[in-house]
Order: sequence, then C-alpha cells, then structure tokens
Amino acid sequence: MSEVLAQSIARNFDSALRLMQAALTECPDGLWETDLWPGDGTTRRLPQGGLHSSATWFLGYHALTCLDYDLAGDFERWLPPAPFDENTYSFPNRVFTRAELIGYVAWCRDRAHGVCGGLTGELALRPLPATHRYAGTPYGDIVAAIPLHVVEHASQIRQFLTSSGVTVQPMPGDQSYQ
Repeated sequence: MSEVLAQSIARNFDSALRLMQAALTECPDGLWETDLWPGDGTTRRLPQGGLHSSATWFLGYHALTCLDYDLAGDFERWLPPAPFDENTYSFPNRVFTRAELIGYVAWCRDRAHGVCGGLTGELALRPLPATHRYAGTPYGDIVAAIPLHVVEHASQIRQFLTSSGVTVQPMPGDQSYQ
C-alpha cells in the first residue's frame, strides 16, 4: 500500500474524530442524555443487559467502539480501554461522561494512526475472519470506510444540537493542509 494512501486514510480518521470531538464538546449537559430519535431510539435497558439509546453520549460511544473494534478486525482480541470495557455484548452498562468519551476519541486517534502507519498492501487485502461482522471483506476496505461511520454519527449529533437551538462551530479545520 502506498504511503500516500495510508496517510490520506489517517487524515480521514483525524477529520472524522475532530468532528466527533466537536459534537461531544458542544453538546450542553441538558441534552447529553436526550434521545435524538425518541420514537424508535428511546434509552432503555436491553433484556440481555446493557443500554441502548439514541442520545449524544450513546452515538459517540457507538461510533468509537465500532471504530476500535473494526480496527482490531478480529485478527487480535478486541479489548476496549477502561471504562469502555464495562459493556454487555458491546452495549454499555452505564452512561459515559463527556470527559470519558473525549478520552476515547484520543485513544481511537492513536489506534488509527498506528494501524494506518503499518497498513501494507498484503494486510489491506487480507479478508476479515469469519468471526467478524464483515467476514470476508478485505481489511483495507473496512479501514478506509470507518471514518464515514464516525462522520455520520457526529453529523447527526450536530444536526440535533442545531435543531435544539445550540450554535455549533463550523467544521474544525484540518491543520495538516495549512
């Protein structure tokens, strides 16, 4: 895999994670646990344990844990950092704080840079194992697509905030192009 392509994917992770961090940072405390989609995404405890929600904190948790899990690709055991290991079948056992999630953004940024720095053509073509939710998909395909999932949820949070009357800042700039 070319170094230029790996650097480009790393920049996409940076942009996506900056947007998620901005969305989490700009969410007022009063909206942190408010469901974005109260009709079908109401916060609830699942029968098998863990919480499901459409609140800001949950969308941040979901996007970041998916990023972290997919970077492992089931080629290695996925072990999220504390406190994100407090889950039942990948559903959180409690509401996470803004500080915890922003810390997870930093963890994910470092993890993404490590993966992109070591992404070879051979590794990118390696099919994901049968145990992974995208079994058989080339690892490079999923790595390149992960930032889009983070942007999707960060954008949903920011749209929710603006519709709730919160003024959000423009998309945080990419310092690497300046």
